[in-house]
Amino acid sequence: MILLFDLVIENGAVVNSQGTFEGKVAVRNGKIVALLANDVPVEAKEVIDARGLMVLPGLMDAHVHCGHGTPERENFACVSKAAAAGGITTIVDMPLSDPSTVTVETLEGKKASAEGQAVVDYSLYSGIIPGHLDGIESTFHAGARTYKIFTCRCSNYPMTYDGALLKGMRKVGELGGMVCAHAENDTLIQELVEDLQAAGKNDARAYLDSHPEYTELEAVNRFIFLAGLVPECRAHICHLSIADGVKAVREARGRGMNNLSIETCPQYLALDEEDLIEGGAFAKCDPPVRKRETVEELWKYVLDGTVDMIASDHSPHAFEKKTPEGGNFWTVSEGCTGVQTLLPVVLTEGRKRGLSWERLVRLCCRRPAELFGLSDRKGDIAPEMDADFALVDPDAEWVLRNEDLFYRNQWSPYTGKTFRGKVVKTIVRGTTVFDGVKICAGEGYGTFYPMKIKR
Repeated sequence: MILLFDLVIENGAVVNSQGTFEGKVAVRNGKIVALLANDVPVEAKEVIDARGLMVLPGLMDAHVHCGHGTPERENFACVSKAAAAGGITTIVDMPLSDPSTVTVETLEGKKASAEGQAVVDYSLYSGIIPGHLDGIESTFHAGARTYKIFTCRCSNYPMTYDGALLKGMRKVGELGGMVCAHAENDTLIQELVEDLQAAGKNDARAYLDSHPEYTELEAVNRFIFLAGLVPECRAHICHLSIADGVKAVREARGRGMNNLSIETCPQYLALDEEDLIEGGAFAKCDPPVRKRETVEELWKYVLDGTVDMIASDHSPHAFEKKTPEGGNFWTVSEGCTGVQTLLPVVLTEGRKRGLSWERLVRLCCRRPAELFGLSDRKGDIAPEMDADFALVDPDAEWVLRNEDLFYRNQWSPYTGKTFRGKVVKTIVRGTTVFDGVKICAGEGYGTFYPMKIKR
């Protein structure tokens, strides 16, 4: 009997949560329905010969800023096209919008905006900020079951002081959601900023000196302490840049804390202080890039599984916001673009250090889907999962050019760098959305996925 499918991907090296195998992946009605040996006869409306390619689950970038309300920075159309070009089939947008998505009304407004723009699938964050704790339950039931908090000030998004944070964590814990922290100590940083500015220091080195590693470590330890008071609340540390922070989480897990998870970003695994000092403002982010020794130590914890996942923290700005005014580096906005380059950076840097394809899938596909309540549909290649794939030529070498970026603002800290490993096709629910050169799906093809985080 010959089996009939909508799509079959054959002859590729398929990587999923069980390992790597050579065979066929069969798709019907946007879902994976079978994994087959290459010699099983099939008929399909579309057949993709993936010979020489790696067939990965579509990646999930669970930390992007899509610019809702600040269109000069970014929008869902551009960021989702960039995601597609980077092999990412699901994005999770942060609540730092205008207005911030900390109420069900603002959340629904963002959903309405995204529905007509996104070409990949998406989920949305909510947040915990002073004065809006009563919005936690309504946004939870609307599908935004992760809540962003800042232990330091950040543009228009308020810092959440410890009392409000603990109260919010208790509520989120009752519901079964997750609190996600930008962990830096505000007063330690601001004191250093004031001292450096008073001394007339206004270059990139001064910015780095205002954010020493201990300013991040203190906040990480404080968040771990609060998470220990609310064990029923899942507690996630965003964009961790320091190895000592990973060690603190590992030690807490060793004491029996099983509600902690860690995320780091490509910029902390590829760039270092010298890149910021020599390369300039496009690499300015918060927390900042660190010393090369820290980068290499952080990689050890990525490779051994202590770090749960990698996300981009795609945080774009217009060119003028990334240009020092009068040579004053303090005037540069903080944030790196990164959704389109997440996979190339991690692949290129990771394989130099022994990163396996299976570990890559765990970091960028399976584990994010588990943490953010989407693992019933996303993050793996298996029957009944969404037919989301990234087809990658593992040996292709290429140089990043600004004109190849789909961002609203076409810049990257990696412009001009050579990568090894190139996305040649991205498929969302059985439909090709990127063919290696152009976007093939119309704006609005992407679908909102409510999170199903459970206790």
